[in-house]
Amino acid sequence: MTTFSIAQIDELWLRGKLAERRLMHGAAEQNDNEIIATDARDDALVAECEAAIERMHRVVPPDARVRLVSRNGDATMTVEINGVSVVTTPEFADEDVQLLRQPPAPRPLRPAPLVWHHGSAAVLLHEAIGHPRELNLPEIEWPSWLRVDCPIELRRASFSDVPLRRMTRVVVSQIDAPFDLPDDRIDVQLVRGGAYDPLTDVVTIDVAVPQFTIRATRAEIAAALLGATGEPVRYPGVVCSREGQELVVGSYAPVVVTRGFA
Repeated sequence: MTTFSIAQIDELWLRGKLAERRLMHGAAEQNDNEIIATDARDDALVAECEAAIERMHRVVPPDARVRLVSRNGDATMTVEINGVSVVTTPEFADEDVQLLRQPPAPRPLRPAPLVWHHGSAAVLLHEAIGHPRELNLPEIEWPSWLRVDCPIELRRASFSDVPLRRMTRVVVSQIDAPFDLPDDRIDVQLVRGGAYDPLTDVVTIDVAVPQFTIRATRAEIAAALLGATGEPVRYPGVVCSREGQELVVGSYAPVVVTRGFA
């Protein structure tokens, strides 16, 4: 018999004031093909969640929309300012929120080479490599200098969800990659979100700063990768949603250059 317990506190803060708070707890026992779920409370897990929420309270920005989530004692903050958001933790909140306070970048008027900063290329490859691996789709050929560490495990968002093959992290690195910083370029600072369609093999990336959308197949993305430089840096969080289950996926990437996408 397998037992799974969960406790979660979810809070919404608007401009420094608590607007909503929810506590969820439960347990499930799996015996062969039978799962029995109850709302049993594990007081130790709830206490760990309360401690994590308290750490996040100390760094809530007073001028933002902030969602705080502690599941079994972890700590995740989604901070939104002027329609752009990052996903962070108490340790990195001050640093990551500064990315949201940058002056707005103009929308690109025409395609140009893209330079992916702040680890944002990890989101591109999360969609183009991570999701196809979750679905056991055939691999395609990627540049020889590119390395993507993307472990897949059975994960679920709560005791009431079905475990699915999901990414635990995406770490992009490079070995002796070419790198030439184009004079005429678009600097990608933050990404709003992305999606992968296994039927068409098309990846969609909504860039937040500056604001535009990319749609390309995996093969087109592989052909567009021109080079990279430096060590992987942490992108401020990715919350991946699949079949209604939201899970945080750690994301890291160096500075990456791609061709523009029409």
